[in-house]
Amino acid sequence: MIKKRSKVSSEFSTASMSDINFLLLIFFLVSTMFAVEKGLPMALPGKGSKTVKLKRDNVLNVQAYANGSIVIRGVGPVSVGEIKSVIERKLEANPKLVIVIETHPEADYGIMVDILDELRLARATKISLRTLRTSAE
Repeated sequence: MIKKRSKVSSEFSTASMSDINFLLLIFFLVSTMFAVEKGLPMALPGKGSKTVKLKRDNVLNVQAYANGSIVIRGVGPVSVGEIKSVIERKLEANPKLVIVIETHPEADYGIMVDILDELRLARATKISLRTLRTSAE
């Protein structure tokens, strides 16, 4: 007796394809390592924050102007590369030093970021940000 050959279907079932895709997605999410960049930690004021008065000797103002110049109070105009060494010297002389970055409203945002990066390299931990008051105010 001769058996008939069964036709092989060229179609395949896609019913479990979504399950496989989901499992592959979970596998790659779990096995992928994400780069964690540590920035400068900042404590932002909350509802219950109160104003703290500081001695003038414990405050160092770093001012960034709209034309790109940076001025450190008591030091004068500096470049971005000089900030780290100036801050390190100031912190050695006064560990309680709070650095206030005052940025002009029209200054390039990158200047403030560069100053923050230099402060992080100088290991400054007490930093305050504020807008520089212009003469029109």
